[in-house]
Amino acid sequence: MTHKLAKSLVTAMAFILPMSPLQAQEQDSDESENHIAAGVGFLDQYAPFNSATSQANLLPIISIKQGAFYFEVAETGFQFEKETGSIKPSVNLFVAARSPGGRDRQKLSIDAGARFSLESKLGIVSAEVRHDVTEKFNGSEVIARYSYPISTGRFLITPSVQASWLDEKAANYMYGVTTVQRARMIRKGRRTILPVTAILDDALNLGGDISMAMQLNDRLTLIAMAGATALDKSIHKSRAIEQKWEAQSLLGLTYRF
Repeated sequence: MTHKLAKSLVTAMAFILPMSPLQAQEQDSDESENHIAAGVGFLDQYAPFNSATSQANLLPIISIKQGAFYFEVAETGFQFEKETGSIKPSVNLFVAARSPGGRDRQKLSIDAGARFSLESKLGIVSAEVRHDVTEKFNGSEVIARYSYPISTGRFLITPSVQASWLDEKAANYMYGVTTVQRARMIRKGRRTILPVTAILDDALNLGGDISMAMQLNDRLTLIAMAGATALDKSIHKSRAIEQKWEAQSLLGLTYRF
């Protein structure tokens, strides 16, 4: 149960972080960006594997920012930013947990990385690089993302698009099936037993999502997100992969202390 919760937190991390919904409460105030917020969310995931079913989990949501330090769900690090006129550049140095989606693929690892963001009236452009530092797969990922926050009173709506390049080791870790994973499926008597399959090339996944934060009062914020990712042909040609895409959605409520 504990491991399942950890996997849900890690999977939700990449989905929650780009939006920064917990900071929506500060949108029209002069208060410091420092905050501590906590809440709960209902996460629904759909993995691309053969006969995969939707997996739904309740998970805690924690957001902390104190000066340059921040903690968001399963990522922590330091953010350095400086506002120059109408442009705000920022750099994040972070460590973040990673877990592949899909039933019986119970693996966790830690990435270290850096993210550069540029915020202006035209939206937010970011680029990041991250690498496994636990030597579980020793792979890397590079992510480019564009989002455009739209503030309308109590609402903050953020549509985004993203391109993610995974080297062969990272792609295999996220979408390959090992003998250990197959043995776990057999032992648990799963209806569908995935074949042992390795991803033998790098991958470029393209995705998009839309997120919303609604400020209910000074403390409570309702958050909602939905997104999907189109998988590279090097992934969906695998015998273990049935869909050419994967998707997630989240509905949650947070309280700011």
